[in-house]
Amino acid sequence: MQAEAYFTHAVKQLLPLYPEAEAEELMYWVYEDKLLIKKAHLRLFNKEIGLVEEITLNHILERLIAGEPIQYILGYAYFMDLVLSVNKDVLIPRPETEELVIWVSEMANEHQAEALSLLDICTGSGCIALALKKRFSKATISALDVSEVALNTAKKNAKDIGLQIEFIQSSVLDDAGKDLLSKQSASIWVCNPPYITEEEKTEMHENVLAHEPHLALFVSNEDPLLFYRKTIEAFENAATAKALFFEISAYQKPALSALCSNRNLAIEFRKDLQGKDRMLRLVKK
Repeated sequence: MQAEAYFTHAVKQLLPLYPEAEAEELMYWVYEDKLLIKKAHLRLFNKEIGLVEEITLNHILERLIAGEPIQYILGYAYFMDLVLSVNKDVLIPRPETEELVIWVSEMANEHQAEALSLLDICTGSGCIALALKKRFSKATISALDVSEVALNTAKKNAKDIGLQIEFIQSSVLDDAGKDLLSKQSASIWVCNPPYITEEEKTEMHENVLAHEPHLALFVSNEDPLLFYRKTIEAFENAATAKALFFEISAYQKPALSALCSNRNLAIEFRKDLQGKDRMLRLVKK
C-alpha cells in the first residue's frame, strides 16, 4: 500500500475518537517518526510502505483506536524546547503548563542578579523543572514528587538532556513533607498538583481516563483544595520563599480566592490562551 493511501485509511479509522484535523495531526506525527516523512512531503512522494513498516503502523493504529495517547505510544512528548520521555507513570505535559513556565520565567528574569533558586512540587516528568533549568542554567532547582516511578522518569529526562536537578521523593500532604518544604531554600516555588475532582471525570477524554496516572490527576470531591492548602501552609513557613505559582482548574478561582484571602499574600490569577483562569501566583507581602 502507498503511504498516502494508508494515511487516508488510518485517519478514517480514528474519526470515531478524534476530530478529523486532530486525527490527521496524529498520523503526521506517526509518519514523521516511523517513516521519516514530513507533513509537507507526504503527497509529494509515491512511497510504497514495506511489510515491516505496515506491521508497525498497524500496531500503532490499533493502540490509537484503543484510546492510548500518541505520546505514550511513541515514548516522548514535546514541552517548550524540550523532548521528554513519557510513560504511564507520568502525565503528558500540557500547553497550559508551558504558559505557567513562561509566567514563572518572567519573575525569575527579574531576580537573576540574585542567587536564583526554584522548587518544583509534583514534578511528574520533570517538565517544569527542566524547562526552567534550560532557561536559567545557573539557577539551583529542586523537584519533588511522591511517586518513585515518576521521579525515575524525571531523572532519566534530566540525564538525557544533560541538566542538573535535585530530585526529592516526598509528599506535601504529610507532616514530614511539610517540614521538608518549610526548610527549603528556594525563593520561587511552582506546583502543578492534582486538581481534577472525581465529578469532573465525565468531561475528560477517554484516553486520559484510561491511560494517564490518576494519582497525578484527581483529588477527592470532599477536599478539592487539599494540595493547594498544604502547599501554601508550607510556603508560608519557609523563610526564604517569596513567590508560589500554581496551575489550577478553570473552576477553582472563587474557592482559591477564598482560601488565600485572609493570608498575608498578594494574589494574582492569570488566564491561559483559551481565556480561562488556569494560573495563580502568591507573593508574600
